[in-house]
Amino acid sequence: MDNSPDPEIEDCRAHILGGIPKREVELYQHYFQKFRFSPDILLEEKNENYLDFKEEIKEKNTIKDLIETNENIHQVISNHLNKLKEWWSEISQEIENLPEDHNLWNFKNRSLQKLKGILLPLGVLDEFKIAGAFVNWWEDLKYDFKSIISAGWNENLIEDEMIKEKFFQSDLEEIEKIENEFASIEGELNEILDEVEEWDEEDQGEKKASNVKKYLKETIKDLKEENNESALKELKKFEDLLSRIDQKEKELDKIKKALKNKQDELEKKVLIKRTQLTESEAKDLILTRFYEVINGQLNKYLNNEKKTLIKIFENLRDKYKTSLGTIRQKRDEEIRK
Repeated sequence: MDNSPDPEIEDCRAHILGGIPKREVELYQHYFQKFRFSPDILLEEKNENYLDFKEEIKEKNTIKDLIETNENIHQVISNHLNKLKEWWSEISQEIENLPEDHNLWNFKNRSLQKLKGILLPLGVLDEFKIAGAFVNWWEDLKYDFKSIISAGWNENLIEDEMIKEKFFQSDLEEIEKIENEFASIEGELNEILDEVEEWDEEDQGEKKASNVKKYLKETIKDLKEENNESALKELKKFEDLLSRIDQKEKELDKIKKALKNKQDELEKKVLIKRTQLTESEAKDLILTRFYEVINGQLNKYLNNEKKTLIKIFENLRDKYKTSLGTIRQKRDEEIRK
């Protein structure tokens, strides 16, 4: 039995005269239907048997942008995520019962079948891809499930970042503010470094503050030895540059220390909060992480399907974008020059 894929269509007329064969586009109808996506968004009528990409689609990236922002595709993905929430509302209750139920194998099988039952009717992912998303989730968390059965809602199952997000949002905002300030001053320093125009990285190394300062100090020393009016004028310019670099480095050091102090302070708060978590708080955080993992897996599989849709149109464009007639026309124009 030959399981090799059917050979790809090569439409000689389209290669010679241009256009996208309608019969080739029709081959992908099932894929368009998955996302309720109409090819008319990208393609327009050329004649009875051929289509063309619309005038505004001059670059390949435009295909990706139009598909990424398509309302129907957004809605299809949103429907999946809403169905996942329905599944989760039921499954999370079963996870909460694991310390009493103890039957992890039955829970796994029930959860998988329920996920297939709720996502398959949407028509985008087949049962193998749904199972793939589930298995990735399960492999990531199975030891956590076992831990819940044996030790309950243990705070060690909770990542530091989740505690920060849940209880110390104001501290995170303050850290972000300090980081932005650091980035801003770092940008100002780089602008000063750019004022040193003659720079050869091969000879002088990377154009960073330490190397530029070394260069400026050597230049200042040479200019002082020259001791003429032109040299003194240049000397002032380079001394000013060196002073401004030093000032920005001091500002960066100060902010860096403030950032480290704030981060260290937050880490201490997290350690203390971890020991003070109630069972209810721990359970809430653990279940939130479990949901985020399956949500991430589902999004990954849906995005892969969307990428396949994008690739269909990108391949059609690459395949037929330049007809033989266009190649000849360009050749003739070059010859006439």
